[in-house]
Parts: sequence; C-alpha cells; structure tokens
Amino acid sequence: MIVYSWGLFGLTHVFGWKGSILPSAVCFALPNAVLAVLLHIYLGPDSNDHSGFGELGIGGLDKLWTGYTFVLGFLIVFRNNQAYSRFWDGANDMAELRGTWYNAISNLISFCSPRVEHREE
Repeated sequence: MIVYSWGLFGLTHVFGWKGSILPSAVCFALPNAVLAVLLHIYLGPDSNDHSGFGELGIGGLDKLWTGYTFVLGFLIVFRNNQAYSRFWDGANDMAELRGTWYNAISNLISFCSPRVEHREE
C-alpha cells in the first residue's frame, strides 16, 4: 500500500511521482514534444514565404484543419449526447428498481401480521 504525505495544502500529493501516471506519460510526451519543436524550427515559416508553411510548400492546410476540427467537434458532441442519454436511462432504471423493491417490501410488511384472525386472509 502506498502511504501518501499530504504536505502543504495537499500539493505534494497532487504533484508527486510515486504512484503517479506522470512518469510514464512523460516518457511518451517528451520525445514527441522535442520532435515537434525541431520540426517547427526546421520547417518554420520564412520571412519571404507567404504560404506560412515554410519549406513544406503546401497550401490549403487551413481547410483540412477546419474539416478536422468540425468532425472532431461533431464526434465529441455525439459521444457526450450518447453518454448523457445512457446516464438518464440508468437513472430511470434505478428509480424503477427502487419503486419495485419498495412495493415488494411494503407488501411483505403489510401481509405479515401477528394477529391470529388475519392469518386466514
């Protein structure tokens, strides 16, 4: 078991390395970040280049980016809507289950009477 030390205002717990996912995430993120910086420096825009893409020489990337962000936004909205719908389906099923159990227990209590004259009913 990991014993956590809260430290000052719990910040040592939040930014701690022991038992955290941060070390393995840094192993993946740091090389990609370095590669992105090097590519930006190497393929960065020149002062006389008007396309804004440096040595790549490709235009129309803004249209691709617009299409990508539209599809990504559509998928995020669709997934959130589906998750919201599933949440309310589950909440309604739980309310129905609670009502069914309440009805069963109330019937059980009402039909269990210690009186002898009620046993034949």
